[in-house]
Amino acid sequence: MRVAILVIIFLILNNCGFTPIHSSKGSNYKLISLDKNNNNRLTNYLENSIRAISNENAPKGLKINLVLKKNISVILKDKKGNPSKNRLSIVVNLIINDVNDQLISTKRFTENFEYDVQDNKFNMKQYEKTISFNLTDKISQQIQAFLINI
Repeated sequence: MRVAILVIIFLILNNCGFTPIHSSKGSNYKLISLDKNNNNRLTNYLENSIRAISNENAPKGLKINLVLKKNISVILKDKKGNPSKNRLSIVVNLIINDVNDQLISTKRFTENFEYDVQDNKFNMKQYEKTISFNLTDKISQQIQAFLINI
């Protein structure tokens, strides 16, 4: 009886129709080349997320130019003039060309986050790295949705 229940549960879960949201099978483009302005952890993450949904069997080829800019600006200072609140901004400009270098589309993706400045500089840098990665992940999801709809 116990084996029969396990088999039924297995069959139901196996045939539930699950498909990944970001699958390359649903993509209508293949990535010919991807140029980026710098080679750091954030641009490499964006490149990997774009390559993950590229479909090598798609008829449409794209050349993508990726420009990432990270900026930290002071938005509030204390009485002594020391920064007490910062804004971290990540801006990604995406330029998409076809195989013949004809411009298809350009799009700008921006994410911002405001945070309090900490006294410990090491913890502050680690916190900024975490924020940068989270903002880049949000932009990555937006880029994937944009590319799927091209």
